[in-house]
Amino acid sequence: MRRLSYFTMYLIALVCIFAFSQGNSVFASTNISEEISNINSSIKERQSNLDYLNQQIKAYEQKIFEKQSEKLSISNEIDLLENRVAKTQLDIEATNEEIDLVNAQMALMGHQLTDLETTLTNQKKSLTKVLQEIQTHDNKFSLEVFFGQKSFSDIFDELQHLEDMNSNLKETLDETRLAKEELIVAKNIQKEKQNQLKSLQNVLAKDILSLDSQINAKDSLLLATSQSEQRFQDLLYEIQQEQAYINHEISELQESVEEKISQNDSIGDSSVFSWPVSYYPYGISATFHDPTYPFRHLFEHPGIDLPQKQGTAVKAVAPGYVAWTRTGSMYGNYVMIIHSNGLATIYAHFSQFKVVADQFVQRGDIIGLSGGAAGAVGSGLSTGPHLHFEVRLNGIPVDPMNYLIAY
Repeated sequence: MRRLSYFTMYLIALVCIFAFSQGNSVFASTNISEEISNINSSIKERQSNLDYLNQQIKAYEQKIFEKQSEKLSISNEIDLLENRVAKTQLDIEATNEEIDLVNAQMALMGHQLTDLETTLTNQKKSLTKVLQEIQTHDNKFSLEVFFGQKSFSDIFDELQHLEDMNSNLKETLDETRLAKEELIVAKNIQKEKQNQLKSLQNVLAKDILSLDSQINAKDSLLLATSQSEQRFQDLLYEIQQEQAYINHEISELQESVEEKISQNDSIGDSSVFSWPVSYYPYGISATFHDPTYPFRHLFEHPGIDLPQKQGTAVKAVAPGYVAWTRTGSMYGNYVMIIHSNGLATIYAHFSQFKVVADQFVQRGDIIGLSGGAAGAVGSGLSTGPHLHFEVRLNGIPVDPMNYLIAY
């Protein structure tokens, strides 16, 4: 019966060890409880701010929708751009708030991960102690039974204790497995939060670029019209005429020019286009038919915009003949090149031409220098320093991304 007392005391001690480890965890949690409370308060506050900002954004979206349904006029167009600027500023503020919210959630998740890892470590220690004691007791018990040092009653009691310890082992194993599963789930959630954070940072960069475009678009429109309704209507007429002229001239020139195009091309297919400027580091600020394009109320965006420093060299994307170098109200200084297979490309907002009409160009030849700064010579109706690039198939604008080499 002394051995019964010994194992009972051991199990009690084991429970005490586990309780002590849990007690340490509770003590540690108490020490950081204030910090966790502060994080939770921050999360609630940021979520409340985000909800409020989203309400304001929806209000501006409604204003923009209403303005778009009104008759085209200089005052309405300026109001529309101002509402878009205000909405984009709120978008930036909301994105920043969401980034802070995710950071707070990740900080809270960090504490939860630490607690789970501590629990798992303690469970493993407890499990090790139980296994070691069962092994020790089992070996000792087997020897005593073999040498006949136990009565049947003692053997029964010992077997009962072994069963109790095995039951405790199963419970500890289940708790350890559960702690491990919770830790895996928590780490997956943390990874998702990290990906969400990266995505939000990309959104923020695009929002900032969009804000610059909206502000520049407003400045460009004011410079082009001097807030005169007559000048604004003249500008709209000139844009329409410019588009009609391009469509007509491409159709007239395409067949005759294609006969003169050389097949000497480093790519081997003149329907595959190189990039006119580097995609990096600025990327694309406006896509084909971009719904966020600042002047979309006036016309669909027929190409892509590639932000570039003023004076960046622009290259021909494939061999072809320069149809013209022109200056217009919409494109400012621009070049059109006719290629084979019914394709033509337009490069707009040049600060300087480097080619002349009817000149043959090879892929990669410099055809001009980029521009686009508001008020600068050759900028036209621009949203800031960039290259506007179009691809036309049989005179109709198509998405350039379907023809450009993957970046």
